[in-house]
Amino acid sequence: MTKRFTLLALLFAVLAIPAAGAQTPIKQAERDEISMMATADPAMERAFGKARSTLDNFLRMAAAPAKGTSDYSVKVGVTDGKNTEYFWVRDFERHGEKFVGTLANEPRMVKKFKNGQRFDFSKNLIVDWTYIDASKRKMFGNFTACALLTKEAPEEASKFRERFGLDCD
Repeated sequence: MTKRFTLLALLFAVLAIPAAGAQTPIKQAERDEISMMATADPAMERAFGKARSTLDNFLRMAAAPAKGTSDYSVKVGVTDGKNTEYFWVRDFERHGEKFVGTLANEPRMVKKFKNGQRFDFSKNLIVDWTYIDASKRKMFGNFTACALLTKEAPEEASKFRERFGLDCD
């Protein structure tokens, strides 16, 4: 039986940088490149679980953002045939039990959507969340990035966490 892999974007890209040199997690994030990891990987299962167990609190915070916080986003899994790809969705709004937001990654396997497209989804598709607190210079959530970093060299993972203010403890 073939393991089912899914695509996970580390972060939505803030800038496009031409490819050059070694492929570090930071360069992948800056270029909105993908990383593949089995959803059944124990680190990814923990990430999904942590995000889902804290999702309601995050959604309350996103509905009334604190001063100095921004970039509230959720990660959703989208299936197209046999392929499942995970996308960050920004500028999302809740409408009862449904959500609508803007895809913040370029699809690689799921071809029915485009980066920047408005997208309707349900809460059960949310597998991660994140936001930035500029005053603390920290990124909160993004548990899937922490899971992906478990596959990186410790020094590269440390550089990534420091650069983006990500706390994986």
